[in-house]
Amino acid sequence: MDDIQAKKEFEAFRKEIEAKLEKQKGSEKEEAGDNLLKGLNEKQKEAVLENSAPLLVFAGAGSGKTRVVTTKIAYCIKELGIPSWQILAVTFTNRACKEMKERVQVLLPEIEPKDLCIRTFHSFGAMLLRYYSQEIGLDSNFKIYDDEDSATLLTQIYPDSKKKDMKIVAHRISKAKDMMKGPSEFKKEGEFYQQYTRYERALRNTGNVDFADLILLPIKLLNESSEVLKKVQYRYKVILVDEYQDSNISQFALMKKLVGPDNFICVVGDDDQSIYRFRGAEVKNILSFEDHFQGTKVVKLEQNYRSTKSILSVASSIISKNIIRAKKTLYSNREDGKKPTLVYVEDERVEASTIARIIQKDNNFEGSAILYRTNAQSQVFESLFNRIGIPYKIVGALRFYDREEIKDAVALLSFLINPRDSISFSRIIAKGSRGVGPTSVKKILEKASDRDLDLISACKSCIESGDLKGKAKTGCEKFMKTFDGLVDLVGKETNPVLIEKVMDEFGLTSYYIKRDSDEGNIDNKRVKNLEELVNIFSREEFSEGVDGINQFFEEAALDPTQMAKDENRNKSGVTLITMHNTKGLEFDRVFIVGLEENLIPGRNSESNEELEEERRIFYVAITRAKNELWMTSAKSRRQWGHTEFQRPSRFLNDIPKELINLKADNAPKPSYNQNVKTNYNSGYSQKTKEKPFVAVERKNKIDFASGDRIESSSYGLGNVTSVRKIGCRMVMDVTFDSGRKSCFACDRVNFTKK
Repeated sequence: MDDIQAKKEFEAFRKEIEAKLEKQKGSEKEEAGDNLLKGLNEKQKEAVLENSAPLLVFAGAGSGKTRVVTTKIAYCIKELGIPSWQILAVTFTNRACKEMKERVQVLLPEIEPKDLCIRTFHSFGAMLLRYYSQEIGLDSNFKIYDDEDSATLLTQIYPDSKKKDMKIVAHRISKAKDMMKGPSEFKKEGEFYQQYTRYERALRNTGNVDFADLILLPIKLLNESSEVLKKVQYRYKVILVDEYQDSNISQFALMKKLVGPDNFICVVGDDDQSIYRFRGAEVKNILSFEDHFQGTKVVKLEQNYRSTKSILSVASSIISKNIIRAKKTLYSNREDGKKPTLVYVEDERVEASTIARIIQKDNNFEGSAILYRTNAQSQVFESLFNRIGIPYKIVGALRFYDREEIKDAVALLSFLINPRDSISFSRIIAKGSRGVGPTSVKKILEKASDRDLDLISACKSCIESGDLKGKAKTGCEKFMKTFDGLVDLVGKETNPVLIEKVMDEFGLTSYYIKRDSDEGNIDNKRVKNLEELVNIFSREEFSEGVDGINQFFEEAALDPTQMAKDENRNKSGVTLITMHNTKGLEFDRVFIVGLEENLIPGRNSESNEELEEERRIFYVAITRAKNELWMTSAKSRRQWGHTEFQRPSRFLNDIPKELINLKADNAPKPSYNQNVKTNYNSGYSQKTKEKPFVAVERKNKIDFASGDRIESSSYGLGNVTSVRKIGCRMVMDVTFDSGRKSCFACDRVNFTKK
């Protein structure tokens, strides 16, 4: 055999081997892909496999949305060969991020958590600002101000104003930012324009940002720096947005900016579960997605794996009445199960005792949840359950990071790395017995503002000029000495050691030891909370340097519930929770209480948009139930110190009578005539007259007269139609331009004379 023939045969043999290897490789790849898709239904597979065009996935309640998102991430990495660092997945809570990371790791054990960029919108915005802050003149060591901090900053700007009034202004500024409106867009509103302008100037002077800035400033960054925009668009080839129905106007703008011609975008959500309008969520974002991204493919996940058919039928009868929604029909392969039950009761006490009896029949405490519209409704359940020994936990109570002692400790640390932080300075300089009162603090803040000084320099300047004397001077000198002794430890000591020294040296630990003792708190709960804070800083991600401190600030501000052991969530027992807080949760048995007008829908729900959102809230509550659903409506309810007659919620008329069991305590059954729009008035008796809702001034004084033109922070402009005395109370009736006839609880609503 000559050399040429040998070479030909060897080449043929080599190609044959390569073909076999390639076939084996393809088979292994196909098998790997099959393993990833195993257990998905056809629509879920379609959502995972579609990666050629913008993708909109409508994922109904209980339809396996999270599984689809995480499988899609794993598929992009394993099958499409996209590096994990080029995939950005965005959602709305740290808890959801953690769950998504864990699920991806189960699918791809070789992936390190740090290699997955799964973040909340605000966390992603904060990350961009940390990396590129210099591009827009921002210090990378910024702290994130929460709503309370923003109100405090406004109070510093307007020292003669009340904090509660400044909270309203801060909320309005936040909403304006969410809608991408700067101060200049409010020039016609002189007072608010000035407030917004001065707030922005003061905020920038502190070197910090507020919550809304975490979206607004990254948009500004990407608009102003084409170089940064190119880097970010190159970095993230695949962009996935979970819970897209909860996005607001500015979040949509940020997302749209990230998507270049070479990026793939997929959003997943359910317009029927858009319930955060009060936070700025815009349901139109998901409904108009196809208009903004040409060639969008739509996949609908309509199989519900959570609830029985009977529960799902009630949910569908409610949500189908909404007009502004994408058409879809959920279905379940689970057995019909027990029919949902609607119980009419006399009042909130009977409501609580009725539910207690049901729970005590099987003692299924852990699998039961009581859902209500407002936190105030939990009190009667707490009182009864404590008395009869039913264990319970309240979700949404005071969070670890919101506690006074924790906010004090964090303020000390924040001021140590940013001595321009006026909010932290004001909080800690007067804490304890330094003798530095409000007047002295005001002088220091004014000096800092007038001369563009940090607050340590402003303290020195006030002492030198004689503005601070006596105890105030001594207290400031001691504070500055402590600051100088600790500031050099940042980055040298580990953060757990640093925070412990900071609390000890500034006297915070001793201050709370004394307070616990003076108040008879033998368990030293506040001091133990400070110890828990030190433990938190021992976590790997927080333990080293300024970067670790900044990471802590971000997580503490963006999702405080994750920062420590959640005493309530970790308890066993019946879950007491608001309807809003149940998003993403599920329970064996759900009790939805207070199904009455002015609770669900709420008092302020006048427009069609507001009513549709209220209906979505009810729908979300229903779809939390897996096996058993109970609903209650009371004839009367004690609220804000007085008893009011209630009308059954109009939404109950949306439920066909054959879908539920109806129980009533000596009350007539309501009519289910779907054509009678005012039918919900007759839930108990045609003879029961509605008690008028009026504005009640609890101080027995009203500073308005009949005929006055007024403005309400909640309801807009209106006219006072009467002011009169009822019993020992003064009340006033108001007719608003919006058509609202009356208002209640004047001390809960801020009025100004026009």
